[in-house]
Amino acid sequence: MSLGEIRLIPFPGKPLEYANSNVSHAVFPAPQCGFMIGPENYILEPVVQWAVEGNLPRDRLPLLFYGAIGSGRSHLLQGILNAWRKNHKTFTSKRHAFLLSAIDFARLFTESLDTRTTDDFRRRYRDSALLLIDDLDQLHDKPWAQDELRHTLDALIGNGGTAVFTTTDYPEKSGMFSETLTARLIGGTTVPVFLPGLAVRKRFLRELSVAFRVSLPDSALDSAAEALPISIPALYGTFAQMYFEAVVADTKIDATSWKIFLQNRLQTVRPEVDMIAKKTAKHFSLKLADLRGSSRSKTTALARSIAVYLAWRQTGQQQKEIAKYFGNRDPATIRHMIERIKTGLSQDTALRDHLFQLGLR
Repeated sequence: MSLGEIRLIPFPGKPLEYANSNVSHAVFPAPQCGFMIGPENYILEPVVQWAVEGNLPRDRLPLLFYGAIGSGRSHLLQGILNAWRKNHKTFTSKRHAFLLSAIDFARLFTESLDTRTTDDFRRRYRDSALLLIDDLDQLHDKPWAQDELRHTLDALIGNGGTAVFTTTDYPEKSGMFSETLTARLIGGTTVPVFLPGLAVRKRFLRELSVAFRVSLPDSALDSAAEALPISIPALYGTFAQMYFEAVVADTKIDATSWKIFLQNRLQTVRPEVDMIAKKTAKHFSLKLADLRGSSRSKTTALARSIAVYLAWRQTGQQQKEIAKYFGNRDPATIRHMIERIKTGLSQDTALRDHLFQLGLR
């Protein structure tokens, strides 16, 4: 896959829906076509294929996807289940695949205790060929369910099954799970799922403009993609809101009205460069002055590049303005930092994890 290429994992997801006081129900079916990935999520394609084919080594299980709400974690789980079932139509074994939320896992386990059917519950999930559980965060206050999940996981993998889970954060960082379950989760394969990058957002907004029959120049859509580093559902909601506001007001949708709408919206969602720099400095145990200063140590240089990249992605500031904040650097140096991080996203797992922990949107 070449840098910048967008791939489509053929995993159909749920249509996107939009509703407000003026519009009761509007549906955009594009996610049914698959899961779009750009450089920020290139690693997902081979990993989900391994999960579908059951080729992950036993000592690399479970497979855990962690990412922000709206990043597509649930979409991936449903896609893995559908693909697995399609590949196993002639599967003669009695072992099955199951997808459920963590809260349902806890509820069903509790019901089995009440009805004295725990043996049936355990047999059902521990003997499955594929077990997918969404939103493990829901077990943060249920230590008894966490303990049952750990035993289920060990038994399932011991029986040759594959386990795939999702959470919103890296288990060790979140502190939501017991030490034993945390160790079990991070001992497997952990994969961050990032919110869509610029290339994916550009393509998605083009698809939206075609679907809504809105004639906007590519330059206007590209500017919006750069200004809105948010999830696919949030992008859809933003676009739909603009569209229906224009319909209700009976106004024309053009590049000018689109620009005004975005400016009004972005006033409430953009962080400040200073806030991003302070958060990045704290993450790397540095001082803000280090990032804005002249130090060329490896850690400081990496932290500074990440802070610059995040500022460029999330604030809407021009590169020359960002250069001024970071010690009046040459804008060409800022461009180099941004390109360094953009390139590294497709190759460096440690870099992706830093960006995820810093809340890359």
